[in-house]
Amino acid sequence: MAQTAAVQAAECRQCCAFCDRVLLPSGCIESACPYLYLYDDERSGRRFMGCLNKVFRVEIDVELFREAERTRHGFGGVKLTGTPLPRCRTAVERAYHGGGDAFECVNPGFFDEPVSEPAPEFDLRDRL
Repeated sequence: MAQTAAVQAAECRQCCAFCDRVLLPSGCIESACPYLYLYDDERSGRRFMGCLNKVFRVEIDVELFREAERTRHGFGGVKLTGTPLPRCRTAVERAYHGGGDAFECVNPGFFDEPVSEPAPEFDLRDRL
């Protein structure tokens, strides 16, 4: 199965550390991102949040997110699945830490900020 360019740009597998670029959902809330949506699941009674632009595809349980944010480490990041917008707060997380040449980074450019596209205009009247 072929990977999309966005997924390839969100992960580096050139050494044994396996790095992933992640989006920090706390940044979406702090910036009042207009692409962050909420919905209530009628079956479970739970509230979930997600991204209209699919910068990340998972839907996050809001109650669990808030509980995690009250801890010392916070909720953390979710893997990027799309191109982040300039307002998106991203980070790079390593899956494995180890010693020796196998864990030495051979792609330091991966840690540079990703090139973002300008935010599209968001006006539903254009589509009616």
